[in-house]
Amino acid sequence: MFKNFLKANFPNIDDNMLITSYVNLNKEKEDIWIKVGKEKKSIRIKSNNTNIVHKEYIYNFTNYLEQEKVPIKIIDIILNYFFSVNISNIKLKIKKVNKYFMRHEDLLIKLINRFVIGNTDILIHGTVDNFTYITKDEIIKLLLNQKKDSFTNIHFSHLILSPKNYNNEIEKFILQIKWHNLNNDIETIRKKTCN
Repeated sequence: MFKNFLKANFPNIDDNMLITSYVNLNKEKEDIWIKVGKEKKSIRIKSNNTNIVHKEYIYNFTNYLEQEKVPIKIIDIILNYFFSVNISNIKLKIKKVNKYFMRHEDLLIKLINRFVIGNTDILIHGTVDNFTYITKDEIIKLLLNQKKDSFTNIHFSHLILSPKNYNNEIEKFILQIKWHNLNNDIETIRKKTCN
């Protein structure tokens, strides 16, 4: 499994090359770096038991949206949705927000980078004994292809926005982004690439 992964992502590798890896001690998207010869790639690792790919304070996120010239109406709906316990009364507004992000592909790509990629070259999902992976270019292509999938909550393709914990005074201000069907999406990409 590791050999196949290294051969696919380091095409110039041969049996005599030294392979080294480094752990990233900073809280960034990339968890480790792998170096083969002179080529180095940053890797993000997600275990099988979670599909949460990003967390940040809701107001940091809305400030970012303001900088990206997202209309205040859209930002207000996001805040209303985020702090609302009952979202059934704003379903039509949620659709409006989702349509906005579907129409603005450049912004959607920026959000995919913010939530999932950062400086990462490859995302690995699974365990040491059983894992799959997806490259940053494959992540963007995949999520853009699925941007029209419908969900009843605010989403950016398969990336779903939700509060971390309504009942906690600190965590209710933290948004988390979950990648809906993370493992299945990666498996789909790998099957297409291998066939």
